[in-house]
Amino acid sequence: IGANTLALYYNKEVLKKAGVDADAVKDWASLTAALEKVKAAGKKGITFSGIGTEEGSFQFLPWFWGSGANLTKLDSPEGVAALSLWADWVKKGYAPTSVINNTQTTSWQEFATGDFAFGENGTWQLANAKKTGFDYGIIPIPAKDGGTAPAPTGGEFVTLPVQKDAARYVASQKLVTCLASTGNSYTTDTTLSYIAPTEEVQAKQVEQNAELKVWVEAVKAAKGRTSDDLGTKYPKISEPMWKAMQAALSGSQSAQEALTAAQGTAESAVQ
Repeated sequence: IGANTLALYYNKEVLKKAGVDADAVKDWASLTAALEKVKAAGKKGITFSGIGTEEGSFQFLPWFWGSGANLTKLDSPEGVAALSLWADWVKKGYAPTSVINNTQTTSWQEFATGDFAFGENGTWQLANAKKTGFDYGIIPIPAKDGGTAPAPTGGEFVTLPVQKDAARYVASQKLVTCLASTGNSYTTDTTLSYIAPTEEVQAKQVEQNAELKVWVEAVKAAKGRTSDDLGTKYPKISEPMWKAMQAALSGSQSAQEALTAAQGTAESAVQ
């Protein structure tokens, strides 16, 4: 019915005072350089959710996938680079230590204080963004060497169970047709801050609200967490991954050590 995903919200005033142009943030190097300038200007860099649950994995995946890493090999050089990025941000004070326990909600609350330059969050915070009292913008999460990183897809789907009585499918079809129709899709998705599943409705959403353009682009670049033929194996990989995140963000292990251990756990779990 509709999709949502992640991007970077930014505080225009904080970036302006730090001499940072949001449009120049195109890759990891330019983002990290921006965070350094923000910190030097006396403000806070970036907040995100690094909690030890699926929320943490959800927020880490754009950086993991944006490095070129694959979930079947957590401890690849690319995967280690992604986790090292996060851990270095915390170590250098570009991201607060609170990210270790942040949910996406508490991470948003930090960004909403007005002290942070960037906040990683989703379309579901658009209504709250308008209530912050400061000017904000949105850019895609950058991949390591440029371009839009694949963020994980979220959203709502319609599923129809198999019925013994085939006559019931007539009513099922009517319900699905109603929910997925162009008119209803536009109204529902716009109200709930989802991006529509069809290009026709997406174009209408952007026409009515130019702010949604970045979200349409993010959804088009997004990737399912069970992709790459993972299916039900994904949760068995995600849990070791978020535990590795916790270890690296807390400084108890290096990114390499944490992901090497995670890969061993994941391999045992999916056999």
